[in-house]
Amino acid sequence: MDESRKTALQAIRFLIVSGVSLSIDYGVYSFLSHFTMLDSSWAKRVSFVCIFAWGYFAHKHFTFKNRGFSASEPLRFGLLYLTGWVINSLVHDYAAANPGASNPAFLAATFVWACWNFVGQKYFVFRKREIEEG
Repeated sequence: MDESRKTALQAIRFLIVSGVSLSIDYGVYSFLSHFTMLDSSWAKRVSFVCIFAWGYFAHKHFTFKNRGFSASEPLRFGLLYLTGWVINSLVHDYAAANPGASNPAFLAATFVWACWNFVGQKYFVFRKREIEEG
């Protein structure tokens, strides 16, 4: 399979997994925002943490069909998610600065994070290495 077709299929699978992640993320965010004393910034941070384990296993096995394992892989995923969490939080907080902008801010932060996450997972976390393949 050529690389562009492989990437397109990965992008489709990424969107499926991310759709489930978005549902989990938004569900937790909405619950915490409306039914707890957390403000929307902290609700977003907590909801983002909730999708970490789901994202690792679903993207590893379904999106990128990565069957191998290296000890550094979860660390790379964690680093990607940590930097993504910071980017996500900053975009959310910037976009949510106006009253009533909570939902658009959530969507903007999620879009930026998703782009960051796909590229990072494809080329940094789950990339195939010649040493591992050989």
